[in-house]
Amino acid sequence: MSQTHNNSETENIFANIYRKHYSELCIYALRFIKDEDEAEEIVQEIIFKLWEQREQLESVISLRSYLYRSVHNRCLNYIKHQKHKDIYSDKAYAEMKKLELESLEDYNNKELEEKVQSAIDSLPQRCKEVFQLSRFEGKRNKEISEYLGISVKAVEANITRAISSLRKNLDKYLKVELIVLITYFSIKII
Repeated sequence: MSQTHNNSETENIFANIYRKHYSELCIYALRFIKDEDEAEEIVQEIIFKLWEQREQLESVISLRSYLYRSVHNRCLNYIKHQKHKDIYSDKAYAEMKKLELESLEDYNNKELEEKVQSAIDSLPQRCKEVFQLSRFEGKRNKEISEYLGISVKAVEANITRAISSLRKNLDKYLKVELIVLITYFSIKII
């Protein structure tokens, strides 16, 4: 465009360019990106950029080719940007779910510890004492027998009673935990 054009003529030229090419460029952009608003925005940006660079347009041989190539390149950049955004969004979602699960695990572990401790505390005193010596202190039945002054058979009976009582008291809770774990892993697989 020569510099002899005044502002009014230049504005008329660009108004004609806009009217002539805007719709077809939007349709062209929609072939790449399936979002009408984004397609229109890309085309508006291209035409605005053309307006900003109007002084350098004398070197453009085919305005139509220039516009189509510009829209094409801008659409490809948009698609590439969206893919990166989606990747980061997926990573952020996965990280958030991981943190959620860790929090849930911490909560569930603490809750399970509390339930186990409560179930142990509800055992009869001798049964509780035998169980703790066996499971938490790692003592053998014979050692417990000697330490408490009871028979090995009494030690075995108390351990059996303790395990049975704990299983009964924690059964409902452990089933819920199992359901939560199964649900979590089935969601993670999907």
